[in-house]
Amino acid sequence: MPEEDKKPNQFCFQLGQLSVDAEQEGKKKRTFSGIAYSGEVITDHWYWDRIIFDLDSMSIKGRIPALLDHSSRQRAGAINTHSINHQSGLTVSGDLMTNEFGTQVAQDSDDGFPWQMSVRIDPSAIEEIQAGASVTVNGKVHQGPITVFRGGRIREVSFCALGADDNTNAVAASHSPKNFHQPEDTDVTELEKAQAEIAALKLKNTELETQNKQFAAAKREAEITALGKDLGKEFSAEDITEMKNLDDSAFAFSAKHLRQFAAAKPPEQKAPAVPSHLTHLFNHQATAGEAGHQGQGGEQGSKLDQAFAKFTAAQEVK
Repeated sequence: MPEEDKKPNQFCFQLGQLSVDAEQEGKKKRTFSGIAYSGEVITDHWYWDRIIFDLDSMSIKGRIPALLDHSSRQRAGAINTHSINHQSGLTVSGDLMTNEFGTQVAQDSDDGFPWQMSVRIDPSAIEEIQAGASVTVNGKVHQGPITVFRGGRIREVSFCALGADDNTNAVAASHSPKNFHQPEDTDVTELEKAQAEIAALKLKNTELETQNKQFAAAKREAEITALGKDLGKEFSAEDITEMKNLDDSAFAFSAKHLRQFAAAKPPEQKAPAVPSHLTHLFNHQATAGEAGHQGQGGEQGSKLDQAFAKFTAAQEVK
């Protein structure tokens, strides 16, 4: 087996048994079926310890390969159909190839060898539930500490010869499970453990980046709303889209200058209030033209105008 296929993978889990159907006359291909994952907690995994896969977000896209011991060079068949539900978990069925690896699986099964099924699953998100907390997965409540794989995608299934430990439901391909609370006794090297930890950190980093983007989008929406209130303006959908696409520095620069421009606009001028005891003077001003056509009344109006002008001038000097 190539060296890279011998390395343990923290995303490979041995989960159930495969049943290879008996050879039928006139049928060229041998078929197989089995429960790839029951939906229960996997315990004592060498890397994750306690882990469970969320069946509701699990997926298998198209026909996926059936390999021998997770080696891409040992193609034994392909998965044709599958089903996922809380009652039976993930079940699969498929055809064996007529090459040496498919034939080996079929012949060993005919001789009574108990092939085990192992799957490689890549999660889109990993949720760590700490001790004292709980989580509901696959219709059941589970207590922490436990790891939850969300959005798991099955990449391939494998026929594995190495059986699972009596106290565990999962092992890494070609390796025995490891209990973190016991002295280390495994073929896993320090380099391989470091590589596994790096892969887990990369997934965690991707999850954090997604959360940061969601936070930034919510923050920008709040800033746009506040800007609209400050300007007394309701932005159009097109304006909002453009402002969302601006980087932080460009948006801050634009918002600052929009607020400065709004503040620099001269306030609306209002006519000065006229004291009630001077209202009759303005009434005289308003009727001066009409009084001017009435002889002496016009002259009196003109004099009142002059007196009001002098009074206003005196007030301004004070």
